[in-house]
Amino acid sequence: MPRIPHKLLAQARQTSPLLPLILRGTRTIESASNELRWLRQHVEELRVPSPDNYLLELCQRRAKGEPLQYIIGTQPFGDLDIKCRPGVLIPRSETEAYTIYLARLLNEELLNEQFNPESAADLKITSNPPLRIVDMCTGTGCIPLLLYSLLSQRFPDLSVTGCDISNHALRLAQENLIYNFGKGKSQDSALTKVNFNKLDIFDELSSSQRHSLKCDVLISNPPYISENSFNHETTRSVRNWEPKLALVPATKHASSVAPEDVFYERLLSLHRDFLQSKILLMEVGDDAQAIRVAEMAINHKTPGTHDLVEIWRDWPEERPECSVTLKLMVSGHHILVRGSGKFRSVFVRSQRQ
Repeated sequence: MPRIPHKLLAQARQTSPLLPLILRGTRTIESASNELRWLRQHVEELRVPSPDNYLLELCQRRAKGEPLQYIIGTQPFGDLDIKCRPGVLIPRSETEAYTIYLARLLNEELLNEQFNPESAADLKITSNPPLRIVDMCTGTGCIPLLLYSLLSQRFPDLSVTGCDISNHALRLAQENLIYNFGKGKSQDSALTKVNFNKLDIFDELSSSQRHSLKCDVLISNPPYISENSFNHETTRSVRNWEPKLALVPATKHASSVAPEDVFYERLLSLHRDFLQSKILLMEVGDDAQAIRVAEMAINHKTPGTHDLVEIWRDWPEERPECSVTLKLMVSGHHILVRGSGKFRSVFVRSQRQ
């Protein structure tokens, strides 16, 4: 990591003697100033006996690269406040963006406009439809919890399940369920309609698991970073503090695809062969991976299905810049690209004929 220029440190010191500490973790004055403000607010809310000393301690932790979310303990995610803890991946704003966009498509029945084969009877949303959602590699539970928050009024018969291999993550996800929905009118509904289960998605599913996980929507932010990219391209904060298990796929899984793509191969198999989901949404790491995953979705279509495959950028609801690509040719198919920013997720909509 390059050294911070002396001029930048001097500029930070003029603003606050604490700012150079945070600058070591953020690398920009603007980001450091925002984080210092949030840390001050956090200390004020805690009402500790020696607030100045405690604030200094927090700034020193940030200077060592510890993520702000682990220091403060939470991260906003839509209308929720998600608890964060070392050992569990921190929710990202790009993940929040496609989760909100998917919820809007479901709430406003816009999927009927996106996907228009000759017969779309199975896509038509009725007055009080049941809706089952499964999130694989759930981590903090941020995706299923936000989907529940955004969809529960429109879909009274809503069931949301988050699955993860990590007991640590599952405990935190359950805490987040109670933290966000444990009080008020929504308490009983949320605590019965949102569940978190331990699952290694590469294990063979039992008949009872296939039944319990059968869903309309399958969504996942899986591990998708290669070993080389993790070692050389991720930030110090990510490498030293966030769980590698949630970032780099284990190499034990035999597959014909690149090691960083093995989860997508399995998710497509679950979507098509086992869980019978109509929608599959998968987060990806970069443009090249998005194209590979879209190609996998096109080339591994189950006979008797009609599929729509799209690529969503970081901000799928935003208008794209004039110069960006709106469609791609992938395996002989035109793929629509939505939104602005980098390629962030691959959307698959399947109709079984």
